[in-house]
Amino acid sequence: MHRTVANEPRPALNALTAISAPRLRAGVAIGAHTAVDFYSFLPIGLLPLLRARLDATPAQVALLLAVGSVTSGLVQPAAAFVSDRLNTRAIGTLGLLVAAVAICAMPFAPSFAVLLALYSTGAAGVGAFHPPAVAAVGQLAGRRRSLAVSVFFLAGMVGGILGNVLPPQHAARFGVESLAWLAIPGVVVAAALAWAIHAVPHRRHDAHESHRGLSRTDRRRRWAAVWLLYAGNFVRFSVNMALVYLLLAWVEQRVRSHASADPLALELAQRASAINGAMQAAMQVGMGGAGLAAGWFLRSHHEKAALVAVPMLGAAATALIPNASVPAGFALTVLAGVGFGGLVPVTIALAQRLLPHRTSLASSLMMGGAWAFAGVGSLAAERLHHALGLHSAFVATAAALALAGLLSLLLPGPLLRSIDPH
Repeated sequence: MHRTVANEPRPALNALTAISAPRLRAGVAIGAHTAVDFYSFLPIGLLPLLRARLDATPAQVALLLAVGSVTSGLVQPAAAFVSDRLNTRAIGTLGLLVAAVAICAMPFAPSFAVLLALYSTGAAGVGAFHPPAVAAVGQLAGRRRSLAVSVFFLAGMVGGILGNVLPPQHAARFGVESLAWLAIPGVVVAAALAWAIHAVPHRRHDAHESHRGLSRTDRRRRWAAVWLLYAGNFVRFSVNMALVYLLLAWVEQRVRSHASADPLALELAQRASAINGAMQAAMQVGMGGAGLAAGWFLRSHHEKAALVAVPMLGAAATALIPNASVPAGFALTVLAGVGFGGLVPVTIALAQRLLPHRTSLASSLMMGGAWAFAGVGSLAAERLHHALGLHSAFVATAAALALAGLLSLLLPGPLLRSIDPH
């Protein structure tokens, strides 16, 4: 008869540990992505209101978007390097805390310069969160890495949707300063994240040995494929930032066309913020829905074809937005989100599989490394808008998205199909 030894774990405890180790910890990290992207997108839906309060110019709005993407993006490779170097994931937890506090303080900014400083600080926190968190989720997922990363990506899109839609409504009802209270849940989520990911190893124990076992040619081919994925994501994220600006301009144009006030009065800015938040959220719907579908259904022998074809669909939808009604524009914006964002989690999982000994670095390149320079999208969109008109700016953005698909033609299909699914 078996007797329970004092130091022997009980079956129930064993079961709880087995669940908490991969599944619950991954679930907490995924949920934290919802929180951090809520903070990331909170200012976007509020841009018309914040602009009206500070009398900011369109060029300043474009600058704000560009600086935020640069700050968020450049922090990610640095956070990945420090995390791997010090063997810690605490950088991600600290990033979430910084994002929550800085972004929720933005409504108190007395000037555009202070607003820019707070947004940049919050964006840096958002950037620092991503590489450690997504690498931990991928590590916990094992052979279901692509699906887990897609769910992680979807969770961020859910946070983005909520961040775009709810704050304008909350500000209209309770005042924009009341958004400061939303920093408190961020502190709670950060504590849960610390428990979930701080003990997760950074890589498979044999990853370095396996990579060193490859020939120099194979290693170079893997790095070349990663840089092609990086270039494609840079274009995708630039399109994303261009559309953030263009949709804001499109919404303001539509609201202004139904009113006599010009520039937008405060009450019209409230209305524009509500519509803008919904349009920005529509991009997240497309990105998140397509990302989950790709992680669930897409197999390795179809990844390259999807990376070529899906941006073409998004490009066609983007070119049609400026002449569409608001309801049709919403639907087209969803398809645009599919086109530029739906396969981003596929690129993250591919990069992690191509560089299994550098999963944090691979993740940061696909996200922040590409995102760092995506601010050129909003700056270029603003210039094109004022030089050639809104319609031409949308068409140029669509052409850029099509370029992302064409770049994927250069990816080595046999290599992508052969790499370890872990």
